Amino acid sequence: MDKIVEKNELNTENGNTFIQESSIKKDIIDDQVIIDLDILASLSNLFGPSGNEEIVSNFIIQEIEKNGLSYLKDPKGNILSIKEVEKTDFKVLIASHIDEVGFLVSEKISPHYLKVEPLGAWNPQILPGTKIVIKTPLDFVKGVFCSLPPHLMDKSIDIKTISDLYIDVGDNFNFVNVGDFAIPDSNFEIISNSMIMGKAFDNRIGSYINLHLLKYTIPSVDVYHLFLVQEELGLRGSRFFAKNNTSFDLVIVLETTSAENPYSTKQVCQINNGPVLTIMDKTYITDYKLVELVKEIALINNIPLQIKHPNIGSTDAGYLQDLGNVIVISVPAKYIHSPYQISSISDIQNTIKLLSILISTPNIEEIYKKIIF
Repeated sequence: MDKIVEKNELNTENGNTFIQESSIKKDIIDDQVIIDLDILASLSNLFGPSGNEEIVSNFIIQEIEKNGLSYLKDPKGNILSIKEVEKTDFKVLIASHIDEVGFLVSEKISPHYLKVEPLGAWNPQILPGTKIVIKTPLDFVKGVFCSLPPHLMDKSIDIKTISDLYIDVGDNFNFVNVGDFAIPDSNFEIISNSMIMGKAFDNRIGSYINLHLLKYTIPSVDVYHLFLVQEELGLRGSRFFAKNNTSFDLVIVLETTSAENPYSTKQVCQINNGPVLTIMDKTYITDYKLVELVKEIALINNIPLQIKHPNIGSTDAGYLQDLGNVIVISVPAKYIHSPYQISSISDIQNTIKLLSILISTPNIEEIYKKIIF
């Protein structure tokens, strides 16, 4: 992937800092960033609920090693791979979490039934009839969240929490143990020329982009690619990393965020309208000058950009902000925290374009320091 900019200059007008449009070349990155759908599908399909991310970790490590790159794995399970550049001490951290929402077996009820605890946030009302796969010490076991046929429903089932649900595993009951992990049994699908569907888009899409940037982008600054665990259990992986690492000049959190749905009048963002910039959520707020920088890069390079509805949700930025100035950039996904989510390939491509420009612009260090300081 080519570098983006020849020379950038900073202008100040009416107290606002911005980049001259004439100083940044447009359209040097190919309009169509090639998405490796095999890798994206693998990441989506892999078993990796919070607290049991080993299969996903091993896949990411394998991809890193395939490209001749090294990595570090900390005691929590976070993976870090670094691309260093000569003659710079400017450090950018790009972080994405690799875990997904899932379940933990909490009780066995003879002869076929299980109770589970949620790993992350679920709407329990969507789960009856959902296929489940459970990772046991011996093998994977299939099951289904129990449901009631309509002609037997003399009264509605009152489902308020996960504890109101049962899973039926049939004759595999004796193979399952309390403490085993489970996820929806869903498969990645390409549903049109522009749309994909599958589980764990939150946040395997962000992790795919992080991996893509690590493999294919030639940075102009030192870039640390971080793959975090246990985000869905309260940002535990990023909390551990933040406590045990030094500062960075810029921290970029790659995420997936809720796109529109027909049941709500409060829409966070729209699918197929480009990456989403989070200015504020329940755990962080970014520097407004950094927001303006990202908006300028998107505008000059004809990359669509959305602003997330403020103060919704939380991300690993809550802890990573202690390491430096943080910004959260997300890909829209419909129906996150459900067995099947829908995302746009063009949104993934545009997010890659935006991040590629941000880390490969030759004098981004100079631009950034003038804006922030």
